Amino acid sequence: MGRAKSGKAKSGGAKSGRTKSGDAKFDVSIPGVSGSDGFNVDNFKSDGSKHDSIKSDGSKPDNIKPGEAKSSSSGRTRLLRVENLNFYIDGVHILKDISFEADRGEFIGLIGPNGAGKTTLLKCINGINKGTGCIELGGRDIRTLTGRQIASKAAMLHQDTTVTFPFTVLDIVLTGRYHRLGRFKPETPEDYTVARKCMEYTDTLKLENRIINTLSGGERQRVLFARVLAQETDLILLDEPSASLDIAYEEQLFKYARGLSEDGKAVIAAVHDLKIAVRYCTRLIMMKDGRIIADGSPESVITRENLRLSYDVDAIVYRNRVTGLVDFHVSGERSSRRDIGVHVIGGGGSASGVIRQLFELGCRISAGVFSLGDSDLACADIFGVRAVACRPFSEIDDNSFRENIELVKAADMTILCDMPFGSQNIRNLEAAAYATELVIIEDSDPQSRDFTGGRALEIYNELRKRAVVVDSARLHEVL
Repeated sequence: MGRAKSGKAKSGGAKSGRTKSGDAKFDVSIPGVSGSDGFNVDNFKSDGSKHDSIKSDGSKPDNIKPGEAKSSSSGRTRLLRVENLNFYIDGVHILKDISFEADRGEFIGLIGPNGAGKTTLLKCINGINKGTGCIELGGRDIRTLTGRQIASKAAMLHQDTTVTFPFTVLDIVLTGRYHRLGRFKPETPEDYTVARKCMEYTDTLKLENRIINTLSGGERQRVLFARVLAQETDLILLDEPSASLDIAYEEQLFKYARGLSEDGKAVIAAVHDLKIAVRYCTRLIMMKDGRIIADGSPESVITRENLRLSYDVDAIVYRNRVTGLVDFHVSGERSSRRDIGVHVIGGGGSASGVIRQLFELGCRISAGVFSLGDSDLACADIFGVRAVACRPFSEIDDNSFRENIELVKAADMTILCDMPFGSQNIRNLEAAAYATELVIIEDSDPQSRDFTGGRALEIYNELRKRAVVVDSARLHEVL
């Protein structure tokens, strides 16, 4: 690691220290690479987001430090190379032919079920576990590095937050500086400045004089994260980093980790929550039984087939209309006890919950008529439901009306959802009259949903005379 450039410290910043060559002043970048590509805590707001003056386009530093290798695949600086890694415990094959690289600027999420090998892999990268194959940190074979040299290249936040000895919080964070100190050398003013900056960054500075084992699990996790930052390494390993955190600190920690990667570090995290992984990681590595089964962008890794292979679940994978990210719905094992055809008439979001419920019951579903862009149409597409669609902001056309009637006639049951009616969709009510068996969901007064001057209500009341009428909570009783 290079030292920070000399220069006058800003008011309120790091104090100047003395070296063998004389007086020297330094600026503290937390954590990271000294110089312009360093990650500076002051670049970030307290919620983990960057100040407006900081670039957020994902561009990475081009400089290569001594001992680093150029990635042949991406052109960015390679910080880690793992090739044909195998690891055994008592003759049991735990990791099997693991190969991948990590470059500057990547936030890699290791995902997979319990026992997939995520934690074991991180411990191999950090030199705790000794496997066969090749692991290179910063272009150097890990087998040629001392523990102190490994600590200067990779820092790891462990899942277990237990600390046996009654050290103060400040003392714990300062242990992240040990690899920089000479034998029997005390901490310098710079070490204290870095430690306190990291504690401020993780909202633990107020705890600096507390004994570590008197803190809650979440507080200890944030203290140990501060210690990881104090190591000032280019590669950061996180093992289930949010296991002890509440939702606010979980989001904050992952924002910090994403910020670290955007400033040129490589972050590799074992992540239990797939939706958090999708939201923050730039790349996912999915594991199962000690093997990598998928490696790539969240969109390419989170697929129905991959989730089935890794987690043994049947999931519906789709793009979330709110977040714009890939998302999934785990439906569990579909029932076959209701192998009947059900046609759903809805719109404006009224049919989505019904479609999901019918899907999980194992029903054969059709739906319509929905306007293009309707959330019910998007839901039908996600669940693979045949749906009739028409142009938005216009009346249901003749072809769509006829197709809707044919689907109603073909179904064993038709469900009319709790939706408003106007001149544009009144033909949905007319189509419901062809139902063999009609169920009406009535959660609100139908008169309040009639925007046709009474025409829709008249049709609705006629349908109601021969229908089973239930509210949404009791729909399961008639299915």
